Amino acid sequence: MTNIDRIDIHKDLSGNLKSNLDIHLKKIIELFKIIVCKHEINDLDKMLERNSYSNCEITHMLNAILNSRIKNIDDKKDKILDFENLHERLHNLIDNLFTEYKTTGIVNEKTYEDFAVVEFQFIQKLTTLVIESENYEKNFDGLTNIFNRKYFFEKVNYDFSKARRTRSDFTVVMADIDYFKKINDEYGHQVGDEVLIEVSRLFVEHIRAYDIVARYGGEEFIFFIYSSAKETLIIFNRIKKILESKILQINNHTIQITCSFGVVQDRDALSMLELVSLSDKALYEAKAKGRNQIVII
Repeated sequence: MTNIDRIDIHKDLSGNLKSNLDIHLKKIIELFKIIVCKHEINDLDKMLERNSYSNCEITHMLNAILNSRIKNIDDKKDKILDFENLHERLHNLIDNLFTEYKTTGIVNEKTYEDFAVVEFQFIQKLTTLVIESENYEKNFDGLTNIFNRKYFFEKVNYDFSKARRTRSDFTVVMADIDYFKKINDEYGHQVGDEVLIEVSRLFVEHIRAYDIVARYGGEEFIFFIYSSAKETLIIFNRIKKILESKILQINNHTIQITCSFGVVQDRDALSMLELVSLSDKALYEAKAKGRNQIVII
């Protein structure tokens, strides 16, 4: 999974889960038709292989999530891992079910009950994941697939309180794409949208997994960075240099972009909204100094 993929997977998760729920139910119906209608199993090994855990679409999807470096999904990985363990157990029980049917021509009550309990739990958990992922998608900006402004403040209120409680360093950063209006006016809004998408991808790729970035509005972005101002400056100087060297090719247009950044470190007397206001002030100063600057207050 690439860095680009890890932005999009949240948006695709509920659709993939719903699709795989449908596939799973159809497979269970087909498998039970064999037993209920007493169909003969000519090649048990081939049937089990075709419906095995390793060949299951759900296995592939969940492994892609668990093996990825998706940002801000750590709080969900335990739940997904628990679901995946249940999924593997279900496949083992299905194997037992059909091996017994092939061998004896009948399935005893204990074998069926073991399967039925786990199947019920599996459907419950899968349905819950579908609902949760649909709700989670509402937290993302429709264009860039990074967090939206509303969710940023919902999430950061917790992180802000935790950082204050544990005396952890953090900074708030505001970023703005320089001369973005000129890009829209000269090349059109479709090109402008692609620029926003590319900049969002770059931001996600070059901050750490536990840091937070969101689209604040228009061409502005906001970050919650778990570092002192000194360490944050190192991170954003690196991002600034990457942006300076990056040439975008969009719809046969060659576009070079830069960003301005305003940085403020936590101050105990200030609320989160006051820190955001200060970072916005620092951003304004960065733009007043000629843009493509980082200003710390």
